[in-house]
Amino acid sequence: RQFKAMTLAEDVVNSIFERGVNQGTIRVLNYVIAALIASIFLAIATGSGNIHVYILLFLSLGLLFSVNYFVGILYGPDPNGNDKKEEKQTATPVHKKRSRSRSKKAD
Repeated sequence: RQFKAMTLAEDVVNSIFERGVNQGTIRVLNYVIAALIASIFLAIATGSGNIHVYILLFLSLGLLFSVNYFVGILYGPDPNGNDKKEEKQTATPVHKKRSRSRSKKAD
């Protein structure tokens, strides 16, 4: 059997059934932000680029870089060299239950 590479649409559909954020979701998010930036450049090229459009372009570029920076930190290699696959699979924080000890007041 040959390994069939998943298409972008299949990867996104499969990401619905997984916990956290995976590679397909990040790739689609990058494509959407890139389309936003392209449409802003189109607005600037057609001559309707006032100060608001340039500010929106700056904010869109900041969004693109900050999302990729955060994902790189979250899923990037561990600086200590430890392989923590369980922690890297999900972006959902796991909360541990705290045990509360109630002290009884002396009567």
